[in-house]
Amino acid sequence: MKVTNTTRMNKSKLAMAIGASMMLSGYAMAEEQETDAQAGKLEVIQVTATKRTESIQDVPMSITAINGDKIEKAGIEDLSEMSNYIPNLTIATGAINTNVYMRGVGSGINRSFEQSVGMFIDGIYMGRGKQFRAPFMDLERAEVLRGPQGILFGKNTIAGTINLTTAKAEAGGDFEGKVTLDAEPEYGSQGVTAVLASGLTDELGVRLAVKSSSTDGYMENTNLDRDEMETKEQVVRLSLNWQPSAELDVNLKLEQSNFESTGGTGQITGFEPIGGLAQYVALGVVPALDPDFDADGNLTNSYDITLAPESRDIDNTNIALNIDYSLGDGTLTFVTGLSEYDSEEHQDVDFLPMPFINTSDEHDFSQVSQEIRYATSGNNTFDFITGVYYQNSELEFDVYSQVDVTYIAPVLNMAFAAPGSAAPLGFPDNSLADLGIAPDGFTRSTNYTQDTETFSAFFQGTYNVSNDFRIIAGGRYTDETKDVMRQSLIQEQGKSYYNPADMAGLNALVTASALKVAVVLPEHEDSRSEGHFTPSVKFQYDVNDNFMVYGTAEQGFKSGGFNSSADATVANQEFEEESAVGVELGFKSDLLDGAARLNMAVFRTEFDDLQVTTWNGFGFEVGNAAESVTQGIELDGVVMLNDNWTLSGSASYLDSYYSDYATGPCTAEQIATGMVVCDLTDETTPFAPEVSASIFLDYITEIGESMEFFAQLNVNFKDDFFYDTDLDPNLMQEAHTKVNARIALASIEETWELALIGKNLTDETTFAAGLDVPLVAGGYMGYTDAPRTVSVQGTYRF
Repeated sequence: MKVTNTTRMNKSKLAMAIGASMMLSGYAMAEEQETDAQAGKLEVIQVTATKRTESIQDVPMSITAINGDKIEKAGIEDLSEMSNYIPNLTIATGAINTNVYMRGVGSGINRSFEQSVGMFIDGIYMGRGKQFRAPFMDLERAEVLRGPQGILFGKNTIAGTINLTTAKAEAGGDFEGKVTLDAEPEYGSQGVTAVLASGLTDELGVRLAVKSSSTDGYMENTNLDRDEMETKEQVVRLSLNWQPSAELDVNLKLEQSNFESTGGTGQITGFEPIGGLAQYVALGVVPALDPDFDADGNLTNSYDITLAPESRDIDNTNIALNIDYSLGDGTLTFVTGLSEYDSEEHQDVDFLPMPFINTSDEHDFSQVSQEIRYATSGNNTFDFITGVYYQNSELEFDVYSQVDVTYIAPVLNMAFAAPGSAAPLGFPDNSLADLGIAPDGFTRSTNYTQDTETFSAFFQGTYNVSNDFRIIAGGRYTDETKDVMRQSLIQEQGKSYYNPADMAGLNALVTASALKVAVVLPEHEDSRSEGHFTPSVKFQYDVNDNFMVYGTAEQGFKSGGFNSSADATVANQEFEEESAVGVELGFKSDLLDGAARLNMAVFRTEFDDLQVTTWNGFGFEVGNAAESVTQGIELDGVVMLNDNWTLSGSASYLDSYYSDYATGPCTAEQIATGMVVCDLTDETTPFAPEVSASIFLDYITEIGESMEFFAQLNVNFKDDFFYDTDLDPNLMQEAHTKVNARIALASIEETWELALIGKNLTDETTFAAGLDVPLVAGGYMGYTDAPRTVSVQGTYRF
């Protein structure tokens, strides 16, 4: 459906009015909602969004901050679950990449794509989804920064930044510890987290945190008669803090994590076969193999494990060294990082009970980085922060896609026997069967290596024109080089090579061509270098001590690179960088003598040369083919109604659309009519709900002289949005509201706490991501979010 400018304007006015009305009632998860009951004021929230520690109310940008205690108490396990509570943020695991979308902007499906939303943990950039796969554990704070962040955070932050800070050791601190147990009986979920911390001496502190969790899964595999996805996760983190003098502060973090899973959360959500092959599979093969097969999206799937088990195994190692040294009027900071992972994943990517298509991914990644920066105190007429950054990363992966044609052989046999019907490899006028060529299974393999070297330098200055007005401006220059090599091959199933003299190998090659998944470019080796300057200018004006207005204009970019898929052709072998220019106006205010807060931001960002992936019915085409605009309004607030009740929340209206995308992907139905590209100009971008909101109501009171009662009600709303790039209505998540609640009883001294946590209490079935079923036109699948869960959480502190 085309959206005219008039329609868009009217919808914008309506949504903004609704958002403003909601805002006046007071809300915002964005603000941690911890209070100082004695003072009757909200706690000052400290963030590091500007590479300095300062109040969130003094930061000139739209930002959400959630402290680690709230994350733990809400039972939020990972970034994907956290995004459900934050408007204009969607994080979901897909078939190939982790989908991270902010304000309707993210990265498409390609293993070599980096994120549009920069991920940082303890100051270390994490550009690939598997680097931050570990569950949340012992966090100090999570910050969500919206809009381009190119100056202080660098490349690949054109949509925003997520900045996580883990809890640190404390030199000279007291001995303390806690143990938290979680149990959810319905789906066999359980976990234990333990933390020990102590100041070994006045100069040295240590903190050890460990977590182990597992679940049987909430999906029912009707083909294998088992629950899925079964997971096991373990994390161990050791932190050290050394303060040999008042000028020097050293923090070291060592972390190791492992994630294992069996099965998956994907399920067929629609099966309307288009064409002979799809009809044969849907009406004949699937019902015979699994009579209980269901395509209604009701928490059932039907994977098989004939070609390989549906499983994942990811090992991560992260090391972060942060050194702060007081020098002159400021602080000299060194941030050194090492991040490594290796993973092995097997996926049944036809999502059906028959052995048809299976993909195996083996990844090996390592990254080292170094940032050196100097920041003045922030108390001068002119303050600045400046520094240099270096990063080197090495990525290697092997991808094996196995195609077994046993169950579709009758359809292929007919095609091979009919003169000219299949017509692969230059046989348009002959029956392939007469030439002795028969359908056969095959494996399409790809080996890809990429070495990336990045260097950048940045400077940002703040000129305090007066006590009330300041101008902040700066820029960053980035130079990056990528060297890649890709080798792709079609070979007989179960073989590691292709022999032209082998008839079986020829059968495999012709079958791949008949299914339109043949390798066009068997080998490619190349290098590219790019340099970028990204400027930024901001202003802040303190109307009074409780009301600040600001405006920003900032550029950002995301690196270009090379197509890592075996579908690569000469035309789409390389993709260029994409760029963004964003402007934002807003205010931040403290009200009712510090008992309430109200913040607002109006934004618009224009993106050029978007890196996109287009599904053509058989494979992915990659390139720069689109321009888009994201604009809207974001509101957050919190109000202490009295000493016992706090109302808070956040809401947004988002208008994210392609301003130019004439070569967009087509739906399965459009592809069946012969369409190759479809014009998506003026259409919405994926993962872009027009209206989203999150409201919290907290209640706390004392029971007697020794206990405290706490209750929280949370309501999250998301408008409908597409979760695939072709904007097929079959792959759209409808508008929905999820209700969460928590009740807890704790000792006044906070030595123990017992809580009951309910998530998705209305039992909404929703999908985080999805796609067309490969090679089976008219089949649709989605990755299913968790249904209603009720868990018990107990914590003991000592």
